[in-house]
Amino acid sequence: MHNRSVCAVSTAVLALLAVPALSQEAAPGGAPEVGATVNAGKPASAVTRERLSAFAQTLPTSDREDYDLVQRGFIATVADGKLRNPDGQVVGDLDSDAFFSQASPDTVNPSLWRNAQLLQKHGLFKVAERIYQIRGFSISNMTVIVGDTGYIVVDPGYDAEAYTGMKLVYEHLGKKPVTGVIYTHSHTDHYSGVRAVISDEEVAARHVPVIAPEGFIKEILGEAVIAGPAMIRRAAFQFGFGLPVTATGNVNLGLGPQIKPVEAQPGQVPATPRARLPIIPNHDIKQTGETLTIDGLRFEFQMAANTEAPAEMFFYLPELKALCLAEDANGTLHNALPARGALVRDTKSWSNALTEAISRYGGRTEVLFTSHFWPRWEQEKIVDYLGNQRDAYEYLHDQSVRLMNDGLTGPEIARTLQYPDSLAAKWYNHEYYGTLSHNSRAVYQRYMGYYDGNPANLDPMTLTEGANHYIDALGGDAHVLALAKAAIDKGDNRWAVELLNKLVFADPKNRNAQLVLADLYEQLAYQAESATWRNGYLEAAVELRRGPLEPKRASPFAGLQGLPTDLLLDTIAVRLVPERAKGVKLAFTIVDPATGKRQIVQVRNSVLIHEEADAPLGGAPILKLSAAQFFAELTGDGHSILGSDDYALVRRFAGLFDGPLGNFPIVTP
Repeated sequence: MHNRSVCAVSTAVLALLAVPALSQEAAPGGAPEVGATVNAGKPASAVTRERLSAFAQTLPTSDREDYDLVQRGFIATVADGKLRNPDGQVVGDLDSDAFFSQASPDTVNPSLWRNAQLLQKHGLFKVAERIYQIRGFSISNMTVIVGDTGYIVVDPGYDAEAYTGMKLVYEHLGKKPVTGVIYTHSHTDHYSGVRAVISDEEVAARHVPVIAPEGFIKEILGEAVIAGPAMIRRAAFQFGFGLPVTATGNVNLGLGPQIKPVEAQPGQVPATPRARLPIIPNHDIKQTGETLTIDGLRFEFQMAANTEAPAEMFFYLPELKALCLAEDANGTLHNALPARGALVRDTKSWSNALTEAISRYGGRTEVLFTSHFWPRWEQEKIVDYLGNQRDAYEYLHDQSVRLMNDGLTGPEIARTLQYPDSLAAKWYNHEYYGTLSHNSRAVYQRYMGYYDGNPANLDPMTLTEGANHYIDALGGDAHVLALAKAAIDKGDNRWAVELLNKLVFADPKNRNAQLVLADLYEQLAYQAESATWRNGYLEAAVELRRGPLEPKRASPFAGLQGLPTDLLLDTIAVRLVPERAKGVKLAFTIVDPATGKRQIVQVRNSVLIHEEADAPLGGAPILKLSAAQFFAELTGDGHSILGSDDYALVRRFAGLFDGPLGNFPIVTP
C-alpha cells in the first residue's frame, strides 16, 4: 500500500440548522406517535383520501420479498433502545415498533409508509460470513468486515450510529481493534462518525489504512464547506429536521429512518446528526481494477466517479463473493439533483457504472450490500436487481435527452416522462427519495443549463417583482385568494400553489394567504410518495404558519478552524463583501514556518486571489504564520503578530468578510 501526503483538515462540528417544530394537537384517530413533540396537523382532506386510495390500487402489494430481506441475518439491537453519542448522551429513541406496526394512516402515502416500516428495522445484522451491518440507527448503513486481526469499517455514518453500532459489534462479535476504514463516497452520512470508531492518533500510530476514492476531500470541502451554509438550510426542508416523527409529520427520510428525539418537549427540535469532517484518507483509489489486501482480505475496487457522488467507488471481496455498490444501487429511485442542492449528477455515468459492475462482478457475486437499505442474496436475483436499477437510470437519461432534443423544456419533460410498467412495478424504483420529476429536470440542466432558450427568460423578474404585477393584473389580493380556494375545491393543486405562492410574495402580511397555502402544502405532503417532497411541504407549512425565524449571520470564520491555509482562503473568498472591498488593494505572502510553503494573497477588484508560489510577492509584506496562527489572527484571537504593522494588515483584511445567513426564509419573502 502506498501513502500520500495529505493536509490536516478541520474536525470542527459543522452546525446543522434546524427549524423548531410547530406544536399542535393530537394525531387524528389517536394513532400512537413517535416522540413527545406532537405535530398532528390537520386531517387528510377528502381529495387526499381519494387520491391515496386510488394510488394504493396501483401498488404491487403481493410482492413482500423486502419484508423477508430486511429481517434476514438479524442478531440483536440496543437493549434499552437508546442511541448514544460517544460522550454517552442519549440523542435518539429507536423504539418505534408501535408507531409503524399500525396500518397506513390517511395522512401518509401508503407506499412511503411501507418504506418507513421497512427502514425502521434496526440493529446488528449478519450479511454473510465475516460481513455485518449496522442498520436503522441513522439514514445510512455502517458495514463491519471481520479481518484476520480486527474490524474493517465501511462508511461510519454519524457519531451516535458509529458509537452505538460498534458497541453492539464488540458485544456480539468480540472486542478487536479497527484495522481499516473505507469511505465509499464523499457524503456526510458516510464519514462523519469515523472518530467514534477510531482516533486520528490511533490511525497514525498503528498505520491503519484509511481508504477513499480520488477527489474525496476536495468534493467534501466544495459541498460541505464552501456551499455548506445554503445547502444546510435547504437540507432542513429535504430531511425535515424541524419535524417530529408523527403520522402528520416526518415518517422517514426516504433512504433511511428519522430517529425520534428523546424526552422532546413541544417546540423542541428532534436530535440531528453531527456533521464532522473525516479523518483524512492515507490511500486514494484512483483507477478501476486496483486491489488492496487489508487485514488479510483482498479488495478489488471499481471507480464510480460522477455518479451518486462526484467521488465514489465500489469494491468486491472475491474470497467472500460479496459486492458493495456504495450508494449507486438502492431500494428507491435516487436523486440526480437533491432538493438540498449539489452538483448535478451524471445519470449516464451512473448507468454505465452499474453496467460495468454487472459485467465485472455479476457472475461471481452471491451477496450484494450497499450504504442504504438491506442486502440482496443469490447471484441471479442480484443481477436482475442491478439490471433493473441500471435500466431505470438509463431510461431516465435517454428519454429526458430525447424529449430535450424534441424541444421540450425541463418542466415540460418532467410533466411528460413516466417509467414503463416493467420498471415502475419494482418497489426499488419507486420515488421515496428521488423523483422522475426532479431527476428529468436535472438531466436537462446538466446538458442545457437553467435557461430554457426562450428570450422572455433571459432577464426575468424576481418572484416578488413578478408577484406584485401578477396580483394586480388578476384584480387584487381578495380575488386571487378566492381563485386559489376555488382551485383547491376542484383539486387543481398546482394552480392553487401558483396563485397562493405569488400572493404570499406580493403581500407578506396577508396571513389568510399564508395559512391557506400552509394547509394546501400539508395535504400535498400527505399525498407524496417521496419523503423528500413530504418533508419539504411540511417544513413549508411550518414556516408559513409560524413565520420565518430571524436570520442571523455567523462569524465569517466560524467552523473553519484547522483548515490548511490554501483551503481556508478558498472558503473565505466566497464570503468577501464587495462593498467593503471596493477600491481596496491588499497584497501579502503567508509563509508557513514549519514547511516553508508560501501563499501569495491579493485583494483586487473586490475579489480574493491566492496561489502557492516558490518566492514571496515582491514588495509585499511577509507573514510568517502557520495555518492555525493565521486563522487565530483572522478571528482576533492570535498573538503572533500583535502590535505590529502585520497585525493591522490582517485586521484590515479580516474586516472585508462576512459570515453566511442562517435560517433565511424559503417560502416567504
